[in-house]
Amino acid sequence: MFESLIREAASRFHLGDNAGRLVRQLVDTIFDPAYGGFAGLRKRFDDAGLDTLFASWIGTTPGDNVLQPDQFSAGFGQNLASGIASKLGIPPAAVNMAGAWLLPKIVGQLTQGGSIPSARPANYDGWFGTTTPAAGYSGGGARPAAAASGGFWKWLIPLIILIAAFLLFRSCKKDEAAAPPPPAPATTAQPAPTPEPAAQANARFGFENMDGNVMVNGRVAADADKTRLWDALKATYGESNLSGDITVDPATLPANWLDKLIAALPELKAKGLKFGFDGDKLSIDTSGMSEADRFAVSDKLRSLFGGFEISGLWDRAAAALAGLKAGFSGADLVKALNLMNIYFDTGSATITRDSMETLTSAANAIKQAPAGTRIEVGGHTDNTGDAAANVTLSQQRADAVVAKLAELGVAADTLTAKGYGQEKPRASNDNEEGRAQNRRIEFAVTK
Repeated sequence: MFESLIREAASRFHLGDNAGRLVRQLVDTIFDPAYGGFAGLRKRFDDAGLDTLFASWIGTTPGDNVLQPDQFSAGFGQNLASGIASKLGIPPAAVNMAGAWLLPKIVGQLTQGGSIPSARPANYDGWFGTTTPAAGYSGGGARPAAAASGGFWKWLIPLIILIAAFLLFRSCKKDEAAAPPPPAPATTAQPAPTPEPAAQANARFGFENMDGNVMVNGRVAADADKTRLWDALKATYGESNLSGDITVDPATLPANWLDKLIAALPELKAKGLKFGFDGDKLSIDTSGMSEADRFAVSDKLRSLFGGFEISGLWDRAAAALAGLKAGFSGADLVKALNLMNIYFDTGSATITRDSMETLTSAANAIKQAPAGTRIEVGGHTDNTGDAAANVTLSQQRADAVVAKLAELGVAADTLTAKGYGQEKPRASNDNEEGRAQNRRIEFAVTK
């Protein structure tokens, strides 16, 4: 039932055999009566204000990014997620990131046809292929059983006859001189094949601050990188508060986040913060922090790593979208959407990678809007440059947002795009702060 899901999770999140173990742990927890079974899972999501989102997975095949890592931690249960991370020996941030992708799909498969499971079925173990709680997913078939003992004589008797014939042959030939072996044919030396270059793995780093005790893990390419990072961690948090290890592997790609991270560490002291780098992907979990700290840390990490693919950002738009109650109006929706910051490459309509999660949250909310809701996506610029060119650029950016939302599942007839250029500033263009506010995407309900 879950074999293809396990294989994709292993590849997508670099979990290896832990992918099978993680899926099994998630499903085991869902059916565990100690946690209330499936009904208990739904209640935890309801308590977190996410019941509408949870209900949208039942009997369906959810897409990617319909649940964010901090929402997974809040709905599934932070202690449960941390317990699974401890059992598997991986960072809690990795469980939250992979779990956010897996859980909606697991719920969809468990509730095919809209039926809510009440207990484990008889064929439960077969759902995971070769996965077991202890061994994990191996991806191979079962090893065939050894041949029955009766097969022993089938090869033993011919072997005895062969040995006897060999001994008789040696007895007849023992007085004959051994003929010299024929000369070996001349060979032309062949150059040794050029070895294939070793595949390079991403530089990785995991961080978790639990009440001032910081646990880290990771992999970098050189001893100098490890020394610089470790010294910065000790200077920031104190050696006695630091645990974990960072390994060195020359086959690792350069850590393009290293310098920025070292510089930012003094501003990343909030208790409860968890984050992890995997190459140019950054996952953040701020669910254990105060609301103000969540906003500040997310804003800081986004400003530092804007070119990265970021998941788990928590800004005022994310909070507002997550807080929409069932039956919200179009006006409620656009009020939350207009708290978003969507960024583009300078002078272009290319949406930056760090804006993708924001747009995914927006798409999920728009899809739950009341039937008949129509929304205009307006593009706006500051007054820098040619006015006509600004109208063109703002239209292209509005078109790009509409196209991305449609790609994420929003019905095409729900959205229209309109470029306003510099016509409708909401702040002064006399300073950079005002110009930054004027460069925006703004949503409005249309009649």
